[in-house]
Amino acid sequence: METERGLFGSDLQRKLQAASLANVREYRDTPGAVFAARMAGTDDPDRFGWDRIKQVLRNEGAITFRMIPTDQCAPIEKKLAEIGCTISWWDVFDAQADEIKAACEHVLISPCEDVVQLNASASDNGNLFESAQAFMAECGVAPYPAQVLSGSLGPAAFAALSKPEDGSIVATAFSYFPYNRYSEHWKTAWAGLVAVSEEMRGRGLGVFVNALVLKSIVEDYGAERVQEFARTSNFASCKMIERCGLTLRKEFHAGIAQPCEATSFTR
Repeated sequence: METERGLFGSDLQRKLQAASLANVREYRDTPGAVFAARMAGTDDPDRFGWDRIKQVLRNEGAITFRMIPTDQCAPIEKKLAEIGCTISWWDVFDAQADEIKAACEHVLISPCEDVVQLNASASDNGNLFESAQAFMAECGVAPYPAQVLSGSLGPAAFAALSKPEDGSIVATAFSYFPYNRYSEHWKTAWAGLVAVSEEMRGRGLGVFVNALVLKSIVEDYGAERVQEFARTSNFASCKMIERCGLTLRKEFHAGIAQPCEATSFTR
């Protein structure tokens, strides 16, 4: 693991992040494209183009599919299998801004004890995001580039909680806008990167830090909806998401496609 110009993770993860950052303008202005930050992305594979998808998988090794109608998942799996690739699917949770705001305000009424919220200053931004990336990776969450976490490439809400005695990070969460103006979801924010240190789990920190970023992306940046991805088999993550006002959308899925022999990108 290392950080280089805001990138963090394994060789593959940094390669994917670098490619995504290099193409940010294109992904922000291409029908069917999603600026997924960790890798290339699409929410409309046919519009984005299967030749382009195949090229991304061949050259970069991964691409994410977002907000795919459930009845299109099997055809996508078939097309990917034909080129030696597979996809891992996640379930989609989302809600309107007013529902999220009400739920998160309820969560945030009771502050978590023995932790403080870290606020980045201009002088230490880099150090904070580098520390956050390392923390996420230790928790099994593939980080985003620092340029995205900091909001340098568009509106974003980032939150980190730390121990007051030594400043070490114990929880993180993040939200931003991945969709472009051609997408029906373009005013919808995505939230995730929720990580909690093992020693601090079971105390509600995940729900609290998630509520911080959801409330911010709605109130401060005008998200009309917010979505999060999780597998319904991950009961703890689903419960955390639902406590912040989001509900399961069975008609959509999201996933990451990779060559069949590749190691899973993230948990």
